[in-house]
Amino acid sequence: MLISAADGDRVNTMSASWGSMGVLWNKDVCTVYIRPQRYTYEFTEKAEGLTLSFFSEDYRDALKLCGRVSGRDCDKIADAGLTPM
Repeated sequence: MLISAADGDRVNTMSASWGSMGVLWNKDVCTVYIRPQRYTYEFTEKAEGLTLSFFSEDYRDALKLCGRVSGRDCDKIADAGLTPM
């Protein structure tokens, strides 16, 4: 899974393999955890919302890259061959 958020024209994403999805009080809910040190955390704090994206096994290398490098240091979305929508 990728957690993505935007701050104006800038977008950042990170891979995550933990969290939960379910129903709470008849509402669909999702819980994710992002360390404050992660660059994506800054984006999620400024954004009105975030996106959770789930991929098939074909994207394993892209997801690994998004969890290994920081968007502070490179354009990891482009490097992973992904396109924000």
